[in-house]
Amino acid sequence: MSHEEVPGIKEASANRGYGLPSWASMVGVMKVASRIPDWAWRAIVRFSAWLAVFRDYRAARQWALNAGVIMGRPPTKAETRAGMRSWLRNLAMSVRLGRISTKQILKMVNVDAESQKLLRESWSSTGAIVALPHMGDYDLGAAWVCAVGIPVSAVAERLPDEEYEYFMQVRKRIGMTIYSHKQPDTLGTLAEDLKAGQLIALVADRDLSRNSVPVVWQTASGPKQVTMPPGPAVLARRTGAALLIASCMYTRRGMDLRFLGPVEVDMGDDGVAVTSQRVADYFAALVAEKPEDWHLMQRFFPDAVAAPRGR
Repeated sequence: MSHEEVPGIKEASANRGYGLPSWASMVGVMKVASRIPDWAWRAIVRFSAWLAVFRDYRAARQWALNAGVIMGRPPTKAETRAGMRSWLRNLAMSVRLGRISTKQILKMVNVDAESQKLLRESWSSTGAIVALPHMGDYDLGAAWVCAVGIPVSAVAERLPDEEYEYFMQVRKRIGMTIYSHKQPDTLGTLAEDLKAGQLIALVADRDLSRNSVPVVWQTASGPKQVTMPPGPAVLARRTGAALLIASCMYTRRGMDLRFLGPVEVDMGDDGVAVTSQRVADYFAALVAEKPEDWHLMQRFFPDAVAAPRGR
Protein backbone atom coordinates (compact mmCIF):
# COMPACT_ATOMS: atom_id res chain seq x y z
CA MET A 1 0.00 0.00 0.00
CA SER A 2 1.42 3.38 -0.95
CA HIS A 3 1.29 6.63 1.00
CA GLU A 4 -1.24 7.95 -1.49
CA GLU A 5 -3.61 5.07 -0.68
CA VAL A 6 -3.73 5.97 3.03
CA PRO A 7 -5.31 9.42 3.56
CA GLY A 8 -3.03 11.74 5.48
CA ILE A 9 -0.07 9.35 5.72
CA LYS A 10 2.09 11.14 3.15
CA GLU A 11 1.48 14.48 4.87
CA ALA A 12 2.09 12.95 8.29
CA SER A 13 5.37 11.45 7.13
CA ALA A 14 6.56 14.83 5.87
CA ASN A 15 5.44 16.65 9.00
CA ARG A 16 6.94 14.19 11.52
CA GLY A 17 10.48 14.84 10.34
CA TYR A 18 12.13 14.29 13.73
CA GLY A 19 14.73 16.85 12.71
CA LEU A 20 16.45 14.31 10.45
CA PRO A 21 18.08 15.36 7.18
CA SER A 22 16.04 14.55 4.06
CA TRP A 23 18.34 11.67 3.09
CA ALA A 24 18.00 9.88 6.45
CA SER A 25 15.64 6.94 6.90
CA MET A 26 13.68 6.96 10.15
CA VAL A 27 13.59 3.17 10.20
CA GLY A 28 17.33 3.07 9.53
CA VAL A 29 17.86 5.29 12.55
CA MET A 30 15.60 3.06 14.66
CA LYS A 31 17.49 -0.07 13.61
CA VAL A 32 20.76 1.50 14.64
CA ALA A 33 19.17 2.73 17.89
CA SER A 34 17.94 -0.79 18.69
CA ARG A 35 21.58 -1.91 19.04
CA ILE A 36 22.54 0.76 21.59
CA PRO A 37 23.23 -0.93 24.96
CA ASP A 38 21.11 -0.22 28.04
CA TRP A 39 23.80 1.73 29.87
CA ALA A 40 24.11 4.13 26.94
CA TRP A 41 20.35 4.50 26.58
CA ARG A 42 20.03 5.56 30.21
CA ALA A 43 22.44 8.43 29.61
CA ILE A 44 20.73 9.39 26.34
CA VAL A 45 17.30 9.45 28.01
CA ARG A 46 18.51 11.60 30.90
CA PHE A 47 20.22 14.11 28.62
CA SER A 48 17.34 14.25 26.12
CA ALA A 49 14.81 14.86 28.92
CA TRP A 50 16.93 17.69 30.28
CA LEU A 51 17.30 19.17 26.78
CA ALA A 52 13.54 18.98 26.07
CA VAL A 53 12.79 21.04 29.16
CA PHE A 54 15.77 23.40 28.80
CA ARG A 55 14.91 24.15 25.16
CA ASP A 56 11.20 24.36 26.00
CA TYR A 57 10.15 21.95 23.27
CA ARG A 58 6.46 21.93 22.46
CA ALA A 59 6.08 18.28 23.52
CA ALA A 60 7.41 19.16 26.97
CA ARG A 61 5.13 22.18 27.21
CA GLN A 62 2.07 20.15 26.18
CA TRP A 63 2.92 17.41 28.66
CA ALA A 64 3.28 20.03 31.41
CA LEU A 65 -0.13 21.52 30.55
CA ASN A 66 -1.80 18.10 30.63
CA ALA A 67 -0.05 17.14 33.87
CA GLY A 68 -0.93 20.52 35.37
CA VAL A 69 -4.63 19.82 34.91
CA ILE A 70 -4.23 16.42 36.58
CA MET A 71 -2.15 17.81 39.46
CA GLY A 72 -4.08 21.03 40.02
CA ARG A 73 -0.92 23.10 39.64
CA PRO A 74 1.87 23.59 37.09
CA PRO A 75 4.48 20.84 37.40
CA THR A 76 7.97 21.88 38.45
CA LYS A 77 10.84 21.64 35.99
CA ALA A 78 12.05 18.56 37.88
CA GLU A 79 8.61 16.95 37.47
CA THR A 80 8.54 17.86 33.79
CA ARG A 81 12.00 16.32 33.31
CA ALA A 82 10.67 13.17 35.03
CA GLY A 83 7.76 13.12 32.58
CA MET A 84 10.13 13.49 29.64
CA ARG A 85 12.40 10.72 30.98
CA SER A 86 9.42 8.38 31.29
CA TRP A 87 8.27 9.15 27.75
CA LEU A 88 11.77 8.76 26.29
CA ARG A 89 12.27 5.54 28.24
CA ASN A 90 9.18 4.21 26.48
CA LEU A 91 10.48 5.29 23.07
CA ALA A 92 13.88 3.70 23.75
CA MET A 93 12.24 0.36 24.57
CA SER A 94 10.00 0.59 21.50
CA VAL A 95 12.98 0.28 19.16
CA ARG A 96 14.62 -2.47 21.26
CA LEU A 97 11.63 -4.64 22.07
CA GLY A 98 12.21 -7.14 19.28
CA ARG A 99 15.68 -7.88 20.70
CA ILE A 100 14.53 -8.50 24.29
CA SER A 101 14.31 -12.18 25.28
CA THR A 102 11.33 -13.76 27.02
CA LYS A 103 13.49 -14.26 30.11
CA GLN A 104 14.37 -10.56 30.16
CA ILE A 105 10.72 -9.54 29.71
CA LEU A 106 9.61 -11.70 32.64
CA LYS A 107 12.39 -10.20 34.76
CA MET A 108 11.61 -6.59 33.83
CA VAL A 109 7.83 -6.71 34.41
CA ASN A 110 6.36 -7.26 37.88
CA VAL A 111 2.75 -8.44 38.10
CA ASP A 112 1.14 -9.16 41.48
CA ALA A 113 -0.64 -12.46 42.10
CA GLU A 114 -4.13 -10.90 42.26
CA SER A 115 -3.65 -9.27 38.86
CA GLN A 116 -2.39 -12.49 37.34
CA LYS A 117 -5.42 -14.39 38.67
CA LEU A 118 -7.88 -11.78 37.36
CA LEU A 119 -6.26 -11.76 33.93
CA ARG A 120 -6.05 -15.52 33.48
CA GLU A 121 -9.53 -16.29 34.83
CA SER A 122 -11.14 -13.62 32.63
CA TRP A 123 -9.25 -14.68 29.51
CA SER A 124 -9.94 -18.40 30.01
CA SER A 125 -13.68 -17.98 30.67
CA THR A 126 -15.44 -15.15 28.82
CA GLY A 127 -12.41 -13.79 27.02
CA ALA A 128 -10.86 -10.47 28.01
CA ILE A 129 -10.61 -6.93 26.65
CA VAL A 130 -7.98 -4.80 28.37
CA ALA A 131 -8.34 -1.01 28.17
CA LEU A 132 -5.36 1.08 29.21
CA PRO A 133 -4.13 4.67 29.11
CA HIS A 134 -0.88 5.88 27.53
CA MET A 135 1.10 5.04 30.66
CA GLY A 136 4.51 3.45 31.16
CA ASP A 137 5.32 0.94 28.44
CA TYR A 138 2.14 -0.82 27.36
CA ASP A 139 4.01 -2.66 24.57
CA LEU A 140 6.30 -4.17 27.21
CA GLY A 141 3.19 -5.06 29.20
CA ALA A 142 1.72 -6.82 26.16
CA ALA A 143 5.03 -8.63 25.68
CA TRP A 144 4.73 -9.95 29.24
CA VAL A 145 1.18 -11.19 28.53
CA CYS A 146 2.45 -13.00 25.41
CA ALA A 147 5.39 -14.40 27.39
CA VAL A 148 3.04 -16.11 29.87
CA GLY A 149 1.16 -17.82 27.05
CA ILE A 150 -1.73 -15.44 26.29
CA PRO A 151 -1.77 -14.19 22.67
CA VAL A 152 -2.56 -10.49 22.23
CA SER A 153 -4.32 -8.53 19.50
CA ALA A 154 -4.11 -4.74 19.55
CA VAL A 155 -4.82 -1.64 17.47
CA ALA A 156 -2.06 0.85 16.66
CA GLU A 157 -1.97 4.30 15.12
CA ARG A 158 -1.34 4.11 11.36
CA LEU A 159 2.12 5.66 11.00
CA PRO A 160 3.87 6.29 7.67
CA ASP A 161 4.36 3.00 5.80
CA GLU A 162 8.00 2.28 6.57
CA GLU A 163 7.68 3.03 10.30
CA TYR A 164 4.39 1.15 10.56
CA GLU A 165 5.80 -1.99 8.97
CA TYR A 166 8.89 -1.84 11.21
CA PHE A 167 6.85 -1.63 14.41
CA MET A 168 4.46 -4.30 13.09
CA GLN A 169 7.36 -6.72 12.62
CA VAL A 170 8.83 -5.96 16.05
CA ARG A 171 5.51 -6.64 17.75
CA LYS A 172 4.90 -9.75 15.69
CA ARG A 173 8.19 -11.19 16.98
CA ILE A 174 6.96 -10.92 20.58
CA GLY A 175 3.65 -12.60 19.76
CA MET A 176 1.29 -9.67 19.12
CA THR A 177 -1.17 -9.23 16.27
CA ILE A 178 -1.52 -5.55 15.30
CA TYR A 179 -4.23 -3.82 13.27
CA SER A 180 -4.23 -0.27 11.96
CA HIS A 181 -6.73 2.13 13.52
CA LYS A 182 -7.71 2.99 9.92
CA GLN A 183 -8.58 -0.60 9.01
CA PRO A 184 -12.28 -1.08 8.10
CA ASP A 185 -14.42 -2.94 10.69
CA THR A 186 -11.59 -3.27 13.19
CA LEU A 187 -14.05 -4.16 15.96
CA GLY A 188 -15.47 -7.01 13.88
CA THR A 189 -11.97 -8.37 13.37
CA LEU A 190 -11.20 -8.07 17.09
CA ALA A 191 -14.43 -9.88 17.94
CA GLU A 192 -13.29 -12.78 15.76
CA ASP A 193 -9.90 -12.73 17.47
CA LEU A 194 -11.64 -12.94 20.85
CA LYS A 195 -13.46 -16.09 19.72
CA ALA A 196 -10.10 -17.53 18.65
CA GLY A 197 -8.63 -17.03 22.12
CA GLN A 198 -6.79 -13.73 21.69
CA LEU A 199 -6.70 -11.17 24.47
CA ILE A 200 -7.63 -7.72 23.12
CA ALA A 201 -5.55 -4.76 24.32
CA LEU A 202 -6.82 -1.26 23.50
CA VAL A 203 -5.04 1.96 24.44
CA ALA A 204 -8.16 4.02 25.02
CA ASP A 205 -7.51 7.49 26.42
CA ARG A 206 -6.45 9.45 23.33
CA ASP A 207 -9.22 9.50 20.72
CA LEU A 208 -8.11 8.86 17.13
CA SER A 209 -11.56 8.18 15.71
CA ARG A 210 -14.54 10.27 14.63
CA ASN A 211 -16.83 8.29 16.92
CA SER A 212 -15.70 9.74 20.22
CA VAL A 213 -17.69 9.51 23.44
CA PRO A 214 -17.92 12.50 25.81
CA VAL A 215 -16.76 11.64 29.33
CA VAL A 216 -15.75 13.53 32.45
CA TRP A 217 -12.27 13.19 33.96
CA GLN A 218 -12.04 13.98 37.64
CA THR A 219 -8.84 15.97 38.23
CA ALA A 220 -7.32 18.08 40.98
CA SER A 221 -8.34 21.07 38.83
CA GLY A 222 -11.96 19.91 38.89
CA PRO A 223 -14.04 17.79 36.49
CA LYS A 224 -13.00 18.13 32.84
CA GLN A 225 -15.03 17.31 29.75
CA VAL A 226 -12.98 15.22 27.31
CA THR A 227 -13.66 12.59 24.64
CA MET A 228 -12.46 8.99 24.51
CA PRO A 229 -12.71 6.17 21.97
CA PRO A 230 -15.77 3.93 22.50
CA GLY A 231 -14.05 0.74 21.28
CA PRO A 232 -13.62 -1.11 24.61
CA ALA A 233 -17.24 -0.52 25.62
CA VAL A 234 -18.65 -1.39 22.19
CA LEU A 235 -16.59 -4.57 21.93
CA ALA A 236 -17.46 -5.71 25.46
CA ARG A 237 -21.17 -5.17 24.82
CA ARG A 238 -20.99 -7.00 21.50
CA THR A 239 -19.03 -10.04 22.73
CA GLY A 240 -19.75 -10.44 26.45
CA ALA A 241 -16.02 -10.53 27.17
CA ALA A 242 -14.75 -9.19 30.50
CA LEU A 243 -13.58 -5.57 30.34
CA LEU A 244 -10.43 -5.05 32.40
CA ILE A 245 -8.22 -2.04 33.04
CA ALA A 246 -4.42 -2.22 32.96
CA SER A 247 -1.88 0.17 34.38
CA CYS A 248 1.81 0.27 33.47
CA MET A 249 4.00 2.25 35.85
CA TYR A 250 7.77 2.40 35.78
CA THR A 251 9.94 1.35 38.68
CA ARG A 252 13.65 1.99 39.04
CA ARG A 253 14.62 -1.29 37.36
CA GLY A 254 11.52 -2.29 35.43
CA MET A 255 7.77 -1.84 35.38
CA ASP A 256 4.76 -2.72 37.51
CA LEU A 257 1.81 -4.08 35.52
CA ARG A 258 -1.59 -4.25 37.24
CA PHE A 259 -4.96 -5.49 36.06
CA LEU A 260 -8.11 -4.02 37.60
CA GLY A 261 -11.82 -4.64 37.28
CA PRO A 262 -13.75 -6.11 35.68
CA VAL A 263 -15.55 -2.94 34.65
CA GLU A 264 -19.32 -3.26 34.77
CA VAL A 265 -20.63 -3.17 31.20
CA ASP A 266 -23.96 -1.39 30.80
CA MET A 267 -26.26 -2.92 28.19
CA GLY A 268 -28.82 -0.09 28.11
CA ASP A 269 -29.47 2.34 25.28
CA ASP A 270 -26.76 4.69 26.56
CA GLY A 271 -24.57 1.81 27.72
CA VAL A 272 -21.56 2.75 25.60
CA ALA A 273 -21.41 6.19 27.21
CA VAL A 274 -22.03 4.81 30.71
CA THR A 275 -19.37 2.11 30.34
CA SER A 276 -16.88 4.53 28.79
CA GLN A 277 -17.36 6.84 31.78
CA ARG A 278 -16.48 3.97 34.10
CA VAL A 279 -13.31 3.37 32.09
CA ALA A 280 -12.52 7.10 32.29
CA ASP A 281 -12.90 7.01 36.09
CA TYR A 282 -10.30 4.23 36.30
CA PHE A 283 -7.96 6.08 33.94
CA ALA A 284 -8.24 9.37 35.81
CA ALA A 285 -7.39 7.69 39.12
CA LEU A 286 -4.38 5.87 37.63
CA VAL A 287 -2.97 8.98 35.96
CA ALA A 288 -3.41 10.99 39.17
CA GLU A 289 -1.45 8.28 41.00
CA LYS A 290 1.63 8.79 38.81
CA PRO A 291 1.24 11.60 36.25
CA GLU A 292 4.90 11.47 35.17
CA ASP A 293 4.21 8.11 33.51
CA TRP A 294 1.28 9.44 31.45
CA HIS A 295 2.65 9.97 27.93
CA LEU A 296 0.11 12.39 26.48
CA MET A 297 2.07 14.85 24.35
CA GLN A 298 -1.00 15.93 22.40
CA ARG A 299 -3.98 18.07 23.32
CA PHE A 300 -6.31 16.18 25.65
CA PHE A 301 -8.07 18.72 27.84
CA PRO A 302 -9.85 21.38 25.73
CA ASP A 303 -8.37 24.34 27.61
CA ALA A 304 -4.79 23.02 27.75
CA VAL A 305 -3.09 23.59 24.41
CA ALA A 306 0.60 24.42 23.96
CA ALA A 307 0.94 27.20 21.40
CA PRO A 308 3.88 27.19 18.96
CA ARG A 309 6.88 29.01 20.36
CA GLY A 310 6.78 32.75 19.86
CA ARG A 311 3.00 33.14 20.24
